[in-house]
Amino acid sequence: MPKTMLIACFDFPPNEGIGGRRWAKLAKGLAGAGWQVHVIKANPAGNSQTSGWDDDANSDGIIVHSLPRTYPESVSHPKGSVIDKIRYRLAIRKLKKIEQGTIYDIAIGWKDAFQKKAIELIEQHQITAVAATGAPFNLLYYATQLKETFPNLKVLCDYRDPWLTAQNYGMKGLEKSRMDAETKKQEYIFKNADWVTCPNDFLLQEIKDTAIEKPRAQFRSLTHFYDPDDLVNYLNGTETKGEKIRIIYGGAIYMGIEGTLKSLNSGLNHLKVSNQELYHRLEIRFYTPHVQHAHIFAEHPCVAFSPTIGKKFFTELRQSHAAMIFLADHNKNYLTTKFFEYLPFKVPLLYFGENGFVAKFIAENNLGIYVQHPSAELPPALEKVSTSNSNFNQNFEASQFSLEQKAHELIKLFE
Repeated sequence: MPKTMLIACFDFPPNEGIGGRRWAKLAKGLAGAGWQVHVIKANPAGNSQTSGWDDDANSDGIIVHSLPRTYPESVSHPKGSVIDKIRYRLAIRKLKKIEQGTIYDIAIGWKDAFQKKAIELIEQHQITAVAATGAPFNLLYYATQLKETFPNLKVLCDYRDPWLTAQNYGMKGLEKSRMDAETKKQEYIFKNADWVTCPNDFLLQEIKDTAIEKPRAQFRSLTHFYDPDDLVNYLNGTETKGEKIRIIYGGAIYMGIEGTLKSLNSGLNHLKVSNQELYHRLEIRFYTPHVQHAHIFAEHPCVAFSPTIGKKFFTELRQSHAAMIFLADHNKNYLTTKFFEYLPFKVPLLYFGENGFVAKFIAENNLGIYVQHPSAELPPALEKVSTSNSNFNQNFEASQFSLEQKAHELIKLFE
C-alpha cells in the first residue's frame, strides 16, 4: 500500500496562481516516488486562466479535491465598473467586521469547509502527513489545527513569503490589534506544527525571528527547483543566436521591481548615445503577464513585451545570449523558481537589483553578471555575454536543484 499524504494549496492547478507551481511539482515528485497524494484546493476564480502546470497536477497518483471559494471576488479580483467598486467597498466593510487580523487573506471563511474535507480524507485514506502552503497564511493555521483531532498527524507548513513582515497581504502598516491576531495564529503554528519550511535560509531566519516564544516546530529550507521533464525537449539541438544580442526575461514582474526597470531604461538611454553600434544590435524581450510595464521602455524599439508563452520560453532561452533576473530590495536574497530553471541551459544571467545573496551566488558560481548601475555597467556586460567564447555556467552542477532531489528531501522529513 503506498504512503499517503495530504497537500493543502489554495490555488493548486488548474487554478492560475503563483503558489500552484511549487506544490504541483512537489506532488508530482512525491507521486513519482510511489506516494498517493490528495490535494485540497479552492475552485478557480471566475474568468481566470488555466495554470501552465495543469499537466503536472494530472499526474498518476494525485487526486485533487476542489472546494468553493468563500473570499469575496470583488476584493480578490476587482473590476472597474461603478457597481463593482460599490461591491468592493461593501465587501471590505464586511471583512473588517468579521475578521480580526488582515482582511486580505483569501482563505478567510474557508476553515469549516477545508477542515471537514481534510478530516474526511485523513480518516478514509489513513493519511499521516499534511503539507500546507501559504500565502494565504490562514490555510497554514487551519491545517495545523487538524492536530487537535489527530494528535499524531505530521504537519508541515511551507511559507513561500514572509507573513508578519510581509510587504503585501495587507500586513504592511497593519494596526496593532490586527497584527496581534496574526501573530497569535503564527505562534500557534510554531508551537504545534512539526516543520516550517520555505525556499531559502534567509527567509527561514526572517520568519523564525518573528517568534515570540521558542518554536517547537523544526525549521528547514526547501529551495525552489527545476523539473527536468519541462526542459528535456528544449535542452538539445543547435543554438541559433544570430547577430543580435538577444536578452530575455520570463515570468511575473513583482511588486517593487518598477524602479529597477526604470534604471535599466536609463542604462539604455545612455547606451543609445554612447555606443550606437551596440545599441542597434540589442534585442530585449519580456514574456510576462504584466505587459503594462512596457510604457517604461516606450523610447526603445529594441525592447518588446509579450504575454507569457509557457514552455515555449525555453526555446527562446536557448536562442538567447543571456537571461535577465529582476529582484526588488526585499527579495535580493531569494533565489526564485525561474533562477533554477535557467541553470541547466548554461545561459549567462544578467541580474538587476539590490546587492545581496543572489548577486553573490551568481558571482561565486560564475553564472553571469550583476549589473548594479546599468548606465555604466550595461555596455561591458552586453559585450561580455555576446562573445562566442563566453564561459559562464559551464561547470555548475544544476542537478542539486532538481525536482527529484527536492521531493527526496521532503520524503526524508515525513519518513
